[in-house]
Amino acid sequence: MKLIVHDLCEELWQGLNIHVKERDRVICEREKRDIDEFIGECRQLVLISRCVYGGFSPFIQGVLERCRARFEPLLEVRYGRTRYRMNPVSKNLFGMVCCFYGDGITAEEEESARLLCVSNGISLQAAGVQVLFCDRPEKVQVISGILI
Repeated sequence: MKLIVHDLCEELWQGLNIHVKERDRVICEREKRDIDEFIGECRQLVLISRCVYGGFSPFIQGVLERCRARFEPLLEVRYGRTRYRMNPVSKNLFGMVCCFYGDGITAEEEESARLLCVSNGISLQAAGVQVLFCDRPEKVQVISGILI
């Protein structure tokens, strides 16, 4: 099952023609739904967000913050540094795909977004993280090639 969370308007989402199977879940801004109940059984978490100063849009950020609350704090001090605690038994089986769109995304914003995605992938205990950038929301369709 894929779990797709996006901040696109309904017309633009429908125009992308991204193939969604019957079991897949699509959550958009108008639904105001938590992903906690679905994240444990999904194989791929797809986040489609406008790039806002090198980060997610407020809607996507809010969804992630509510989802992270489901997981216990994963920080510990190792070798004098604060690190994420890794528990291989509880590692999730989903891969995370983050697709950012927006005009004029700078190199600094792109680097910041990549770091943010990896950090979120670690805190959600994802198996892996892939980050894509598009200059226009209409080009988000490129993710169709990497969706399972």
